[in-house]
Amino acid sequence: MNQNIQDMLETGYRQHQEGHLDEAERLYLEVLQRDRDNIHALNLLGMLCVNEFRPDEAVFFIAKALKLQPNNPESHANMALAYKDQGKPEQAVKHFRESIRLDPYNPVVFNNLGNVLREMSRPEEAIKIYERALKLDGDFAPCWSNLSAALNEAGKRKLAHRAVERALRLEPGLAQAHNNKGDILLAEARYAEALDCYRTATALNPKYAAALINMARTQRDMDEPGAAVATLRKALEIEPNNPEAHHAMGVLQEQLGNPDAAAAAFQDAIKVAPAMAIAHYYLAQIRGRKTSDEELGAMEKIWHEVKMLPNDRMFTAFGLARAYEQRRQFDKAFEFLEQGNRVKAEMQPYDDADTGKFVDSLADCSEAAAARLGFEAGCPDPRPVFILGMPRSGTSLTEQILASHSEVAGAGELSYAYDTAHRIREITKQAFPDNMKLLSAEQLRELGEYYLSRHKPDNLARRYVVDKTPLNFQYIGLLGLALPGAKFIHCLRDPVQNCFSIHKMPFDKKQAYAHSQQALGLYYNRYWKLMQRWKAQFPGRILDVRYEDTVADIETQGRRMLDFLDLPFEESVLDFYKTERLVKTPSASQVRQPIYGDAVQAWRKYEQHLGPLIEALDWEALGLGRPA
Repeated sequence: MNQNIQDMLETGYRQHQEGHLDEAERLYLEVLQRDRDNIHALNLLGMLCVNEFRPDEAVFFIAKALKLQPNNPESHANMALAYKDQGKPEQAVKHFRESIRLDPYNPVVFNNLGNVLREMSRPEEAIKIYERALKLDGDFAPCWSNLSAALNEAGKRKLAHRAVERALRLEPGLAQAHNNKGDILLAEARYAEALDCYRTATALNPKYAAALINMARTQRDMDEPGAAVATLRKALEIEPNNPEAHHAMGVLQEQLGNPDAAAAAFQDAIKVAPAMAIAHYYLAQIRGRKTSDEELGAMEKIWHEVKMLPNDRMFTAFGLARAYEQRRQFDKAFEFLEQGNRVKAEMQPYDDADTGKFVDSLADCSEAAAARLGFEAGCPDPRPVFILGMPRSGTSLTEQILASHSEVAGAGELSYAYDTAHRIREITKQAFPDNMKLLSAEQLRELGEYYLSRHKPDNLARRYVVDKTPLNFQYIGLLGLALPGAKFIHCLRDPVQNCFSIHKMPFDKKQAYAHSQQALGLYYNRYWKLMQRWKAQFPGRILDVRYEDTVADIETQGRRMLDFLDLPFEESVLDFYKTERLVKTPSASQVRQPIYGDAVQAWRKYEQHLGPLIEALDWEALGLGRPA
């Protein structure tokens, strides 16, 4: 190589390392003017473009380098990073794997491959890749931190904690590790501890926008919406073009009852990231707002032209379904609903036999524990009220009505019942629900006290605190025994409408029953039979409230619920939509408006498509006539 060219490369590289990117780029380009096939300049210029988030230019330069030297592992690794930034993860994975094939001893490449796999919602694969990196370098602190994030995403919390603590022992000032530790704690609903981690992360790196966004989400979950808004504004000051920050602001504004501000925030996210599927969906689902032709066209363009990850494809399909439903093109809306649900059904199919075993065991083990310990062994505190039932059965509306009473605090959807069940595993070292058979009266009381300890003191200062978590119907046995003073309000709805309303929502893949009509019908049957067993086990403690009855006569149903709780009637419950509170639910837009009846039989618009659902429901067990 010409000495003058070599000197320019070395100077350019030094400028690059010192952060003088403009000067480095000038020198690299000068080298290429003199020697257009200089592979070192092509690679370095490509990497500089990656660092400056100019992926299209990066691909151009690195592709030329690879044409000259196709077996260069560094070029493949750099190309992978460029494709990652272009939003082409499959191409990125291909080049990372080729780099590893050519040089299997570079832990940084393994780490970067793991990061892309995580972005593709493939945490189990990412875990294996991070572990290979750590075999090469056991002191690679950022990789330990990334491994903890993947383990958390895979639901392996204990291992996630160990990995993040290892990262922090190796590098106590690693802001990313503190952020990831916050994510693990947040997944465990340990909000105050998570918030401390995010604060530490942002203290170590004041421009860490991702940690600020996580902090805002935690503040929202702690019912501190004002603080959450301020934190998101700070994140947007640091990164005005951060689509995640705009999207998080949109979700928060909708939950605060500000649909116009929510729409503006989602639109800002889309301006920055036109293919951001989740922002398109959230914009389309705001109640009372019609998706514009321009917005519909943007979603159609994404659907037909952009190669998306499965989750993004699912959100785009549900967004398109909403837009076409607004235009009363129900057949087309249903077509997109089915495509969106198919994505999740393929990721996690529903197993009715396994569900049946679990549901039967829930009731059997609760009955066995009650036979041994009685019904008064737990914590007798009368404040907890549980609103539960199938998702989309009117639980949000019911909570909003009750929370409008001066003596009732609405705590929203919580993980506390699940956390209490998990605590039994820690006490007994056995799996739930069989471990309920091993509990002593003292332990049962401790579990009730533990559940109450999770609530905010301000909420416990009221006569009642409402936990509105629909799937808590699974835990009625545990909660009924651990909290013998607690009461349960069971929300139910026309089964076809209830199931179809679930089918229209982009539920997480873990709720496998939601993604096919047959699975929904079978799961509904399981839920219904379990509720009959709970009513037999806890007579007088479960009140049925039908959504259709509430829509028809809110005052009568409001009085029924207040009588059940021995509370005096207050006119405020009739004006529930005026109550100002954070509503953390997919129904946030709906509960801000007076009762509407258009959803009572909305499934009839799609009736010709719902044969598999209607066929799967056990009409005899439900005590209902099959729809005509």
